[in-house]
Amino acid sequence: MANIEGKCPKCGGSLSIPEELETFSCMYCGEKLDRTQLIIPEPEEKKHQAASLEEKLEAMWQEDPEQAEQIIDQMLELDKYNALANQIYAKMHFNDVLFDHLNAMEYFTRSGYVDHFDQYKLSCGPIIETVDRYALEAPDRGKELMHQLAARLAEAAGEAVARDPKLRTKNAREIKRDQYKTILAVYTIPMILEMKLGISREFTDIIIEEWMRCYPKSVLRKGTYQDMVVGFRKGKMCFITTAVCGSFGKPDDCYELTSFRRFRDTYMMETEERRRLVEEYYETAPGIVACINLEASPENIYRSIWDRYLEPCLRDIEAGRKESCGRRYEQMVRGLRARYLS
Repeated sequence: MANIEGKCPKCGGSLSIPEELETFSCMYCGEKLDRTQLIIPEPEEKKHQAASLEEKLEAMWQEDPEQAEQIIDQMLELDKYNALANQIYAKMHFNDVLFDHLNAMEYFTRSGYVDHFDQYKLSCGPIIETVDRYALEAPDRGKELMHQLAARLAEAAGEAVARDPKLRTKNAREIKRDQYKTILAVYTIPMILEMKLGISREFTDIIIEEWMRCYPKSVLRKGTYQDMVVGFRKGKMCFITTAVCGSFGKPDDCYELTSFRRFRDTYMMETEERRRLVEEYYETAPGIVACINLEASPENIYRSIWDRYLEPCLRDIEAGRKESCGRRYEQMVRGLRARYLS
């Protein structure tokens, strides 16, 4: 009695199924399958033919990307598990997860994140699915492709920063590079994990590994979509003043926070313009704190915010300089939003 050797299309587990069996369950993930869904490895001869075709398509991609795109789309339409088509498609489009969404941080707010994350997933999810399908079809080369894609993306971020004529100082270049990193941290990595594919955990680890290889001092952390959503909805991404004082070990009812809140609830509520600024703070502050907490040394950033904005604000409050404190408050909100959410 002969068996059919193949792989589960959901988890990639190797299966050996009696040829007379029409339906069965994957012994690894429990997925119910039929024989037509089983992924059958290609014989060696076909693999060599595919490698030759790969070289031709890679060359076409460099010379005529539009024509290459049409051919790849046709190949995927005929067979979505075509390893070569998925590989080339992933190479052509993986950088899009970052460079087609450079405005994503504008929506990393209390009211904007969930809807924009869904749009991001809808746009970028098919790219990640091609990587997953390639890893199922060519498990011996799947990890190699993931490293290649992640390295290219990290290097492309550095090249984009280096080419930007507006970034004239080292500090400006580091800020821009970290803005790219933050998109990966709050959109790309959470999206890949949320898709729950066979490659999800490994691929996100590889993205972090390759980023850190290129930029050892620019720490890229792994977060999940649920972390972000729960933080926005339940206030776990606390407001900036609370986060700063908390980093100093101060309690929630400390003198500093009590003074800031009293100022917010009195002077800042006296005019429509000031009330709008407070509403903007409520909308953006949790996302700003989340971005700061993704940095390598958030405690240093909180110290800088204290020294530059909050301590002078506190001295203004104590001296009765309300207008001066209000101006500093506005500078802080607008400045941090520009730094982290633009």
